Amino acid sequence: MTKTKLKIQKNVFLAPYTTFDIGGQADFFIKTKNEKEIMAIIQWHREKKLPLLILGGGSNLLIADQGFRGIVIKIENKKYQINKTEIETEAGLSLAALIKISFENNLSGLEPCWGIPGTIGGAIHGNAGTKEQGIGQIIKSVTTVNGAGQKQIYSKNDCQFHYRQSLFQNNQEIILKATFHLRKSSRQEIQNNIKFFKQKRIAQPTGKSAGSIFKNPSHHSAGHLIDQAGLKGKIIGQAQISPKHANFIINLGQAKSSEVLELIKIAQEVVWRQFQVRLQPEIALVGFSQAIKDSIIKSNQLK
Repeated sequence: MTKTKLKIQKNVFLAPYTTFDIGGQADFFIKTKNEKEIMAIIQWHREKKLPLLILGGGSNLLIADQGFRGIVIKIENKKYQINKTEIETEAGLSLAALIKISFENNLSGLEPCWGIPGTIGGAIHGNAGTKEQGIGQIIKSVTTVNGAGQKQIYSKNDCQFHYRQSLFQNNQEIILKATFHLRKSSRQEIQNNIKFFKQKRIAQPTGKSAGSIFKNPSHHSAGHLIDQAGLKGKIIGQAQISPKHANFIINLGQAKSSEVLELIKIAQEVVWRQFQVRLQPEIALVGFSQAIKDSIIKSNQLK
């Protein structure tokens, strides 16, 4: 057993750790503050042989009401350092904090991520940003650790960044830290850029949500298609397709994951039936059976 003492909690409800405020209990729940603790958890994980979930800001995911039968690591590693036009930061720092840091140091490049919730690790995992510019475009390198405790450094090209995609969605490695290559700029220019992206997101609703539910199909807006299908404002139980922006589902209070899934399926099926466009989920589904995941990913491909 490792010498690093871990505070392992059992049967912890995950809903409060997500922006959706939905999700049942995790069998084991561990918060980390540094890399040494992560290495200790990996060793313990190998002994337990249980599924592993990495949780940052808790955005962009839907956790099943049944919870997660495994180990959840809540990444809270937040150290950073600046070297000229580069910022190296640990994965648990929030995007909002990093944008503030870059602004204070006259460094530009992160502005397209303004208003996006979550942490650096989660943003890299999903290549957060706009459809035109993802966070991957300003990455210099990403450091990860795998299930055997081996560290790996990936260059920008190694990361396979595409629209809402990265290598890290498939390789099951834990993102430890990243280095961003930014450029010197004036505070006024950075403020103007932030104002631009703030204006672009002014239509996005407030409240409990996971952010955008679907990826934007080629040459289409997912929200516009759902709106045109007449589904804006539709309610199932305590879950609602936002009346402000149809690519958001809002937890009106005590929404269940099953209610959110039902709205997702309805949106997929109606949009496919009316426009022959396939909506693919942007959010991750956690704690659900493979059959349920497949029904969401493939539900509109056989119509």
